[in-house]
Amino acid sequence: MTAAQGLRQPLERLYREFDYGARIELDAIRFPLRYTDLRDREIVGLLTACLAYGRVDLFSRQLEGVLAAMGPSPAEFVRGFDARRDAPAFGSFWYRFNRPRDLVAFCVAARDLLLRHGTLEKCFLAGDAAAAGPIGPALERFARAFLEADLREVFVRGKISRGYRHLFPLPSAGGPCKRLQLFLRWMVRRESPDFGLWTSISPARLLMPIDTHVENISRSIGLTRRRSRNWKMAEEITARLALIDAADPVKFDFALCHKRMSGDCLDRRDARVCTPCGFKPVCLHWKGRRA
Repeated sequence: MTAAQGLRQPLERLYREFDYGARIELDAIRFPLRYTDLRDREIVGLLTACLAYGRVDLFSRQLEGVLAAMGPSPAEFVRGFDARRDAPAFGSFWYRFNRPRDLVAFCVAARDLLLRHGTLEKCFLAGDAAAAGPIGPALERFARAFLEADLREVFVRGKISRGYRHLFPLPSAGGPCKRLQLFLRWMVRRESPDFGLWTSISPARLLMPIDTHVENISRSIGLTRRRSRNWKMAEEITARLALIDAADPVKFDFALCHKRMSGDCLDRRDARVCTPCGFKPVCLHWKGRRA
């Protein structure tokens, strides 16, 4: 039996039987899901994903304040954004690497890109020269569109802040770009819990968003042997999941991530927790080998 064959049944069962409804309110995806207008979902989805680092409860508190300041339609707020008039709305924002001016820069860049392209999807597609194949080059151009926007009204000396750069990591830097991969998963996948607004991109092209939870559980069940959380790890994990479902390899992301977040996987042997787990037959912790 190949490794993929051994994983197929427990992965598909986890995907089918996972209680998504019970976990959505504990996930960042709940923020864009609040909005019925597709334009709001798109802009809130990107802003949420950009800020989704660290503990969910911590960045959620800050994001709640930002969305309240944007009013009932964040998309309209961004489209009509005036830095001098509207910057005070973010005056109380403070989260790890990010400061109020980073949000002001986000709104200025998003405003100008929406003016030029109409939607963020069209902005992404404008940089998707191949319209097929690896998603990395298109994601790189999408992130650069925000990094290379005219932000002189925010950063008067012409040098963008570290916090703003942190919002838009580049695939060429070699990192996993987890937050932008997460945004693409929300936008592209057609099935719950995702909402699939971007119908011009195939889910088969997506890469797994690799955070500490997905990294550790993936190593435990043999999806990767890499020790560094980087772009190559995301490619390797996705490639192995594609052996199970080539059309939608990242469909397992939410369930795998929340299985570990919820404590159903401890990244070690535990007779009580591990007994009902469908991955036990393939888990490295139960094969007598170190993960």
